[in-house]
Amino acid sequence: MLHQSLGKPEDLKIVKQRINQHGLKLILDFVPNHFHAESSWIKERPDVFLEVQPPQLQLDNHTFFRSPLAPERVLAHGKDPYFAAWQDTVQVNYASSSAQAFMREQLLEVAAFCDGVRCDMAMLPVPHVFSRTWGHALDINTHAVKPFWEEAIKGVRHQSPNFVFIAEVYWDMEWELQQLGFNYTYDKRLRDRLIELNTAGVKAHLQAELAFQQASVRFLENHDEDRILSELDHAQAQAAALITYTTPGMRFFYEGQWEGRRKRLPVQLGRLPEEVDFATAKASTAQTAFHGLAGFHPINVREPAFYEFLLALIHKPILQQGSWRLIQFPDYPNLVCTEWVLEKEQVRILVNYQQHATIIAPHQWTGNWKYWISEGDDYNVQFPLSLTPYQWVVIEKRN
Repeated sequence: MLHQSLGKPEDLKIVKQRINQHGLKLILDFVPNHFHAESSWIKERPDVFLEVQPPQLQLDNHTFFRSPLAPERVLAHGKDPYFAAWQDTVQVNYASSSAQAFMREQLLEVAAFCDGVRCDMAMLPVPHVFSRTWGHALDINTHAVKPFWEEAIKGVRHQSPNFVFIAEVYWDMEWELQQLGFNYTYDKRLRDRLIELNTAGVKAHLQAELAFQQASVRFLENHDEDRILSELDHAQAQAAALITYTTPGMRFFYEGQWEGRRKRLPVQLGRLPEEVDFATAKASTAQTAFHGLAGFHPINVREPAFYEFLLALIHKPILQQGSWRLIQFPDYPNLVCTEWVLEKEQVRILVNYQQHATIIAPHQWTGNWKYWISEGDDYNVQFPLSLTPYQWVVIEKRN
């Protein structure tokens, strides 16, 4: 499991123990759908991989190939039903009971070294997805593929009851995988609607059942998505971040997001691309908590200050332990307003998520409220609140 150049497997257990001592958890990546196209398992465990008849290679030499490790066989590269095959991979055959047993063994082995796994493209082994992807090549249907995740997750939980399963999942299959046993599922739908500046869609999404919300992984960037600042301008990106990370669920940040990077790093590239924001390059970052972090090099120095504020906000007990709701104002369809309550404390987040109009916040909330508002504005704002496009305000009240 652990490449010899990185150390011995037992060394990883030591890393986990030291991480746990600091109150952190170690999450490893588990890729169930495929292995590297040059994996030694091709020769050692031929029963694991998807094999087809030679004529398939003549019909589609992008998806199918002959491996030097087993030149007599025609194997499939890993893929999903919507995109071309990944030619640096070899596909696991989930129509094979021995392949499923092998993958359960791999998962159990990985689980012994960490506190949880992030499962890459977790929907691909699901029977109806696998049969849609490979039914033409194997002449199978959904009923010929046995479920994988239920038994696999049950086996790991028998070994480690508190083990965490996170699913990278798309195509509106999030709830389905939550029902299969995943603790958390990627919430790409919210990100897509924020990128589209679709305020109605964002608010509709946030009306889903609370159990779904709490099991959602909230993110703006990951290794497959373009950087948020390459898709939205500065004000829009801050507004999107505030909505994303102040809703219930797991908050997921990606390397480089806090620095304000705009270029996505391909997973095949071993070094970060050079970036500089000349508009802010001379500004000081001395006041940000991130400034002293080793290896932290802001590209847009406004971003560390914003994320310092955001992380302090979501670290508050009220946003960790409180109850959450979406507040609807029918006369203000582009105002995204959410509230957290914990005992006598209240936090409300208001975002004018639209391009053209100013919103006058609709209520005079009585009491002693503390304000944080988008940069460039007076912190001592008073009701009624006037929010320009993509401006936000966070207000906190302690009775």
